[in-house]
Amino acid sequence: MGDSDDEETAMLRAMRSTAARMDARGGGGGMQALLDKQRRAQQAAASRSASFFDDDDAPSAAKKARTRSPPGRQEGRPEPLVLEPAADEDAALRAMFPGGFGAAKKKTGAPAAASNRAPSPPRGGPARPSPREGVDDLPGPRRPTHSAEDPGGGAGSDPNDPSRGSESDSGDDDAVEEHDDYLPLQCEAALRGHAKIVTALAVEHTGSRLLTGSHDYTVKIYDFAGMRRDLRAFREITPSDGYPVHALSWSPSGDRFLVVTGSPQPKLYDRDGRELGELDKGDMYIRDLKNTKGHCSPCTSGQWHPTEANTLLTSGADGSMRLWDAARVGDARGAQRSVVKPQLARPGRVRVTACAFSPDGAMIAGGVTDGSVQIFPASGSASYRSASVGLVLPPSQQCHLDNSWSFASRAKTSFRNAHPAGETITSVAFSRDGRTILSRCGDGTLRVWDARKADAPVRTFDDLETQNEETCCAFSPNEEYFFTGVDAPMGRADRGDGALVVFDKAKLEMVRKVGTPGNCVAALWHPRLNQVFLGCGDAKGGETRGLYDATRSQRGLLTCVGKKTRLESTSDFVSVDVKKIAYTPHALPMFREPMPGRKADGESLRAKRKDAVRTKIPQPPVKGVGVGGALGGTNGTLLTQHIMKNSDMLGEKNWRTQDPREAILRHAKDAEENPWRTKNAYAETQPEPIFHESEDEEEED
Repeated sequence: MGDSDDEETAMLRAMRSTAARMDARGGGGGMQALLDKQRRAQQAAASRSASFFDDDDAPSAAKKARTRSPPGRQEGRPEPLVLEPAADEDAALRAMFPGGFGAAKKKTGAPAAASNRAPSPPRGGPARPSPREGVDDLPGPRRPTHSAEDPGGGAGSDPNDPSRGSESDSGDDDAVEEHDDYLPLQCEAALRGHAKIVTALAVEHTGSRLLTGSHDYTVKIYDFAGMRRDLRAFREITPSDGYPVHALSWSPSGDRFLVVTGSPQPKLYDRDGRELGELDKGDMYIRDLKNTKGHCSPCTSGQWHPTEANTLLTSGADGSMRLWDAARVGDARGAQRSVVKPQLARPGRVRVTACAFSPDGAMIAGGVTDGSVQIFPASGSASYRSASVGLVLPPSQQCHLDNSWSFASRAKTSFRNAHPAGETITSVAFSRDGRTILSRCGDGTLRVWDARKADAPVRTFDDLETQNEETCCAFSPNEEYFFTGVDAPMGRADRGDGALVVFDKAKLEMVRKVGTPGNCVAALWHPRLNQVFLGCGDAKGGETRGLYDATRSQRGLLTCVGKKTRLESTSDFVSVDVKKIAYTPHALPMFREPMPGRKADGESLRAKRKDAVRTKIPQPPVKGVGVGGALGGTNGTLLTQHIMKNSDMLGEKNWRTQDPREAILRHAKDAEENPWRTKNAYAETQPEPIFHESEDEEEED
């Protein structure tokens, strides 16, 4: 055999080994085709060998082929093997690859030649798992499914339960499954650590970091990429000691976030928790709010602009909403950009308890304690006027204020009597098109509004009990649903009666109720992660619950719940500061450095209030009357006063201010009761007293 025959045989052997490996992996179809091809090649080689030794006169097909061979071909070399093309030209190529990478597709209209072929032997290797197989092996507990009427679950609530029956016999279960297919409720994770209820949540737009704020005055920062199965925060900060956290919001770029507490001055931090500055505080003695450079009363809510990197919105108990420029924080002229004052039906003081931007950032909404929800444009010269005040002439030139901000006091849309007057509107939310508005109130109602019809709400949902001023409401990422939190009934918060209530936007009805431990206050549904985060708890403790689906959710909790926690070692050492400061909490106060994330002794708000120098407490009045040029009741600072006081020349023992007779007679009673103190010393030398006898007494005798 020639070199070409050896090459062909080696190639066929390689193809055979390749097909065997493919069958071992379960590819299918390749081994049988290659074996048939090799068998035909062997038959052709045998025929060529027989024709080589035949006589020239022997009639054979090979000899006839040689006589018809074109010029230039070696005489006696057989013709190459020509295979007839199959009915499907791609069948041979398809047989060389695996059978498929997903569910098998049903073939229709197969050619007649395919039906005449012999069935191929079964493929080797393990069968492909079903789409639901292996889900239970993923990290995280499986969350039971249940309907809205039965929050605790029950018989037939599990979609994998064989006792549920056929689909035709369970119409309600089909409706529940329809919503469960979109709601990520399969698995649940708990992020613990707060001492009180969690009232604020914020997830970065990329879904890499989570912020949680609580009534324990702290904010925790979680990094999903660096977090492990223990779900611990990598940093904890205390923005304003003594003030609960009301709102958290990330900037559009994710490099900063806003923290709104009960203090009149919200603060800005970078993504690692380092403080960048705080907003200005206004003068509480100025009556007109448009002339104040900041909030004069505690803040209630706040949000970062959805698209602008340096625009902030805050609301306060002073009855105003304010727009800020984050790039001017710390500037001497102030960071305030605009002051928004709601319209009031009658004069008086009100509080703005909730505020929010529209998704495009063109409108802002505020909930006022007079029961109204008012919507203002976020910018525009037609709505905002300059707050600068010129010379006030009569009766005399009084002031000149060059305010660098503007103000607005006319609402574009106002929902009057949206809620009862005096009740707290805990949250407002816009839909993506800006036509549907949600308002949540402390009276236990959630109302749906049409921005084009402000006379009456589209729908009102009752019996949604809440006692927290931060209970939120929001839309789902695709806006097919909207949701809000519900508190547990009074006295039963430890039984887990709180819940997240989900409503259908098109049907305007409740479709799901997800139970939570304690009261459910904050809720957030991230569009990229497709995960729901719930801030819940009570006065005894708080935690954040994360709901996710193992197949439909992405990143977020899925990246950290499967990471094993590293065991601590006695040899571990971590440098906690790039400045290489040695933190010694038990050292002397003058050498002690505060730990990262904590304040040093005397830096807390309570300690500052007790410090007379920082608070500028006036000196107490002098007690008593000044004597001898010294202050009565206080220690003198001169050496002369010190000597005179120790020698009884100052104070109550000063002999110059006492009666000498009274000073001697005060010892008479003691000498009379204890005569031995004086008579023993003068018993022998004491003269005998001789009394004078008068002449009148002798005459009488």
